[in-house]
Formats: sequence, structure tokens, C-alpha cells
Amino acid sequence: MQLDNELNLIKNEAIKEWTRKTLENVPEYFWKAQASSTGKYHPQCTCKIGGLITHVKRAIYIVNRLCTGWGFNEIQRDIVLSATILHDIAKTPSNDPKYSYADYENHPINAEKYFAKDEKGKLIITTINECIKLHMGLWSPASTKKSLEQYTLLQLAVYTADYIATTKDLVTPKDTE
Repeated sequence: MQLDNELNLIKNEAIKEWTRKTLENVPEYFWKAQASSTGKYHPQCTCKIGGLITHVKRAIYIVNRLCTGWGFNEIQRDIVLSATILHDIAKTPSNDPKYSYADYENHPINAEKYFAKDEKGKLIITTINECIKLHMGLWSPASTKKSLEQYTLLQLAVYTADYIATTKDLVTPKDTE
């Protein structure tokens, strides 16, 4: 799997396995999609075939560093890593006529339809889902939008990593893999 290195950052086996199973449910386009078809909000390295995976890898690199700097414990780190790996799994290609703009715009809300079933880990999955729903920060869909002051630290970490990963002049080690 293209995200095996990122999955292996997750220490809790239950969270890692649930994240892996969820990735098995995602549409095939996820693995080949561009992060952006216009390049307006994403760097060039993410605006080509497979660019969405490059974007996710950039965000994971950043969020992993934030977890260290912010003093997250292992379970917090694993929740944030899982949410960051999965944050764009429902991001439909914006230039594909078979998907509406609403599908594209609401991808944070639509992600949970690909979640693997797991009754035991419901609280953690809910926390991961809340991080995903809010990963767009100020640009979140209206139904989930709230001010950044209302974010939990975990939600803020996922949003911050996603936002920084879209920075055009930032080069991370993941960009050269």
C-alpha cells in the first residue's frame, strides 16, 4: 500500500488496523487523484496523478512533527495520524463530471461512509471522524464549521497540518520520495 510507511507510524495496533481497513474501502480514484486540478491552493508536486497521496504524505510529516512539539501522548498521536491519513479519502475529483461540486466540497463529511466497522473502537473512531470533518478549518462545510477557538487540540493539529501541507513553497522530505 502506498501509505504503509505512514500507517507504521501508528503504534496502537487496533487504530492502525482500523485505518488500514478503512483505506481498503476507499474509491480507486483516491490513489491516483490530484490534490488540486487547478493548483490554486496546492503546490505543483500535488497537482499531478497521485498528487493527493503526496499531499497526504506531506500532511503526515507535518502532523507527526506537531505531535512531538505539542507533547501529545501515544494515543493522541495515533488518533491524529489516522485522521490525517484519512482526511481526504472522500475527496472526489473536482474536474470529473460524474461527481457534483457538493461531493467535492463535502468530502470531510462524506469520509465516514468508507470507515471500516468497529464497535469496540467507537469513541476513538468518533474522535478521528471529528478531526476529519474539521480539517478544512475556515473552509469547512457549513454544517460542521466552527471557529478555530472551539477546536480541540487534536482537531487543530489535523487542520494545521493539512493547511501547511498546501503551502506552495514548503518542501518536505516526503516530496522527494
